[in-house]
Amino acid sequence: MDFYRPPTTHGTLDALGSIYRAVRAWKFYPKGHPTRRMSLSQAHATMLQLLDGNTLLLCCGRTGLSFPDGEHLKDPFGMTTALAFELFVRRVQKITFSPDLFLEDLLELVKILCLPPEAIQQYGGFDTMMDARGVRSIWVNEFDLAAIRIKRQKIEQAGVIPQGIDEAETGDAPPPVVAQLSPQPDSPSPEQMLQGLLGRLATCADDDIYLRLIREAVSCADNLQARHEALLLFPLIELLAGHAGDETRSRLMQEGATFAIEQIIATGELLQTVLERIELEDGVSDKALHTLLKAGGTAAITSAIELMGRSNSLRVRKILSTTLGNLGETAVPVLLDLIHDPRWFITRNICAILGSIASGEALTALAESLHHLDLRVRKEAIRSLAQLGGDEAEGAIIDILRSTDRALYPQAIASLGGMKSRKSLAELMKIVFSRDLFLQSLPLKIDALAAIALIGERQVTPHLITFLEARYFLAATRGKRLKASIAACLGKLGDVRALPPLKKLAASGGEVGSACADAVALIEKAEGRADGIS
Repeated sequence: MDFYRPPTTHGTLDALGSIYRAVRAWKFYPKGHPTRRMSLSQAHATMLQLLDGNTLLLCCGRTGLSFPDGEHLKDPFGMTTALAFELFVRRVQKITFSPDLFLEDLLELVKILCLPPEAIQQYGGFDTMMDARGVRSIWVNEFDLAAIRIKRQKIEQAGVIPQGIDEAETGDAPPPVVAQLSPQPDSPSPEQMLQGLLGRLATCADDDIYLRLIREAVSCADNLQARHEALLLFPLIELLAGHAGDETRSRLMQEGATFAIEQIIATGELLQTVLERIELEDGVSDKALHTLLKAGGTAAITSAIELMGRSNSLRVRKILSTTLGNLGETAVPVLLDLIHDPRWFITRNICAILGSIASGEALTALAESLHHLDLRVRKEAIRSLAQLGGDEAEGAIIDILRSTDRALYPQAIASLGGMKSRKSLAELMKIVFSRDLFLQSLPLKIDALAAIALIGERQVTPHLITFLEARYFLAATRGKRLKASIAACLGKLGDVRALPPLKKLAASGGEVGSACADAVALIEKAEGRADGIS
C-alpha cells in the first residue's frame, strides 16, 4: 500500500515524542499549570509540520512505532517507544493522523492516554471513546481512508465537538461512554499501594499480569513524585533494575521493567534524588544507578557529568566515572557534545570516561584535547588515547615527543610503553641518547628506558651496550644512575648479546654493579640457566 513517509527520521521522532511529552505533562502537572498548555501546543505545531498536508499511518507495538511496510522507527531517546507502548497496552495497534489535525482532537488523544487501560475498556474501547468525544482527525485501528471518510462524516453530522483547551483546563471532564467504575472507599495510600505492588511484581510469572502491575507501579510513582517523596521509590527502582537485566525472566517482562524506569524518571525529580544520595547508605545500588543513567539518556548523563564537576567527594566522582564508563557506546555521543565545556575539570573527566569506553568515535575529540590550555586535560587525553589504541592514537601520542610540549613527555612515554609501541622506539632512543653533559634530563631518560623495556624490541641492544660503557666525567653520580637504568632495561629485554658487558660491570660492585648482576640473572633465567654470574 502507498503511504506517506516523512522526509526525516529526526523530525518524525521529535513530533511523535512531543505527543508523549504532552501526555506526561497532563498526567503530572495539576489542572491549569502552564506546562500542560505549552506541551500540547508544541505537540500540535510539530505534528502539523510533520504532516505537511499528508495523512500519516503508523503501527503500534510493544517495542515502538513502525510504518505500514514494517520499517521500525528507531528511537535512541525512547519517547516514541513509550508512546507506542501506551497505545499498545490500550489495544491500539494502528493510528492514523489526518493532514488537518485539530488541536482539540490531539487534546482528546492525550486525555484518553492519561486514563488507565482498564478504564478505557470499561468505557467501550479507545475508538469508541474518540468517536463519542467527536474526534475527527485522529483514528485508531484503521488505515482504510475510505472507511475513515465515512466515519468522519457521521461524527460531523452528529454535531459532537471536542473540548477546547480552555474548557478542559477550567471545566469538568466530558462524561464517559458508560458509567465509570465507582471509587473504592478507604483506598490505600500511594505508599501502601507501592508496597503491595513490590511483592506482587517480585513473584509475578505471567506476562499480562506483570504489564498491568507495571502500569500501576508507574501511576503510584507519579503520585509519590507529585508529593515530592521520590525517596520512597528507591526499592521499586532496585526491583525494576534487577528485572530489566534478569535473563531468567521473559523478554516482555525485561522490556516492561525498562519501560517503567523510563517513565518514572521522565520528570527528572527521581534522578536528582538518586544523584544527591549517591554515596549515602540509603542510596541506590551501582546496578540501579547504571540502569537509571542508561534509561535517562542525554539528560541523565548530563546531570551525572555536572555532579562530577561540582562534587568535592572523590568517591562520588569515582562512582559516576565508573558507571558512565560502563554505559559503553551509548554514552559516547552525549559525552562528545559535552567535552568542550569551558570548565577544565569537566573536560578532563569526560576524557577519562571516553578512555575507559575506548570508542573509536572519540579519537578526534581526544586528539583535539591534546592542545587544551590546561595541562591536566592534555595528560588525561594521552592516557585515554592509549586506552583507545590503534595506529591513529599511537601516532598522535608519538607526535607529542616531536613537539615542544615537554611537560607532556613523561605521560606520553609511559603511555607508549604501556601500548608496546614499536613505532615510538626511534623517538624514545633519541631521548635516551640526547646530548646532555650534566644529565639534567636524567628522569626523562630513565622513563624512556623503562618504556623501551616494556616494548621489548631487542634491536636496540647494541646501542644500549655502547651507552652502558660510556663514561660521565661531569655528572658521575647521575651517570651511575643512568647506567643502572640501562642495565635494568637490558635485563628485561633478555638479549644474550648484553651478557659480556653486563658481567664485566657486575664485578665492579656498587650501584651499577648490583644492577648489572640483577640484569645477568634475568637474562640467564630467561635462557633457562640458573648458574648465576660466571
